[in-house]
Amino acid sequence: MQEVFAWGCMNIEHGDERAFSIAVSGVFHERDTHHGMATQRVAVSGSARRPTVGVVTVTYNSAPYFQKFAESLEAQTVAPDLVLLVDSGSLDPSFLDQLEQDRMPVTVIRESNVGVCMGNNIGWRKLRTFDYVLFLNPDAFLTPAFIEDAVAYMEANPDVGMLTPSLLRYDLVAGIPLNIVDTTGVIRNTLGLLKERDQGRDVSTLDRYIVPNVIPWLCTAVALGRREAMEAVIEHGNQLFDESFFMYKDDTDLSWRVRRAGWKIVHHPGLLGYHCRGWQDRKSASRKARLLTARNEIKMSIKNHSPFVLTALIKYMLVKLVNL
Repeated sequence: MQEVFAWGCMNIEHGDERAFSIAVSGVFHERDTHHGMATQRVAVSGSARRPTVGVVTVTYNSAPYFQKFAESLEAQTVAPDLVLLVDSGSLDPSFLDQLEQDRMPVTVIRESNVGVCMGNNIGWRKLRTFDYVLFLNPDAFLTPAFIEDAVAYMEANPDVGMLTPSLLRYDLVAGIPLNIVDTTGVIRNTLGLLKERDQGRDVSTLDRYIVPNVIPWLCTAVALGRREAMEAVIEHGNQLFDESFFMYKDDTDLSWRVRRAGWKIVHHPGLLGYHCRGWQDRKSASRKARLLTARNEIKMSIKNHSPFVLTALIKYMLVKLVNL
């Protein structure tokens, strides 16, 4: 696989397939009055059967975010058919009762601290027959038409395996979204290091994205997956996410496998969400988190035959030896 880097966008050559910005038919534009930015809404065509959509959320001491998380799901113009909450050993899991079951079916599974990867797998297996599964972090919030528009886009584009929105940062204390980009996907920088595309930039950066665009990897803070694409990349018997990662870089690894199986991964600029993110940049992350992230990047690079294994190893040594 040859990787070609450019700031703000990335082209990927994988076999004979080149990632490119894809034009979309049947869309119209509207103005997001809060952010002053153009967004796209996908025109929904009639269908004999409404696709089924489930949500998987892994929680861990997620009480500070959960009321806003629940409100964003309850406000959806098309409610999910089932919300699967997998609690990974929260000290006080009573916050899970805040999601009202009269608005949508909710199932809570209580586990020990199994980690994000195993937690997502536990939830995904329960929703395995659904047409689409939305992986949603408890500190990520959706705009009201997100599920409706995301599913409509996926139905109109059967070659897309996974879909992610533009994510903006959210100030939980003030209770307001920020005009700062959290992520529009995952790319490599010129040094060969993986990074969240556009992270920390002003919201006006999103104006460059006119149509949905193919990306190499995504962040599963908010990611909609197609059942056929998920089934195509199961490994280790019955794992969608590689549980040996525990957390961090597991979504990049999943993206790599989905792309290798022939599916497109797309960032849709007309879809919008908000992400609190426990740490806003890697310097504010704990050393333990940075070590695990760097270790998993080595594992992922070896597993997916990346030419950047040495880059990942150097990153790990810098974190371990000089606490970079």
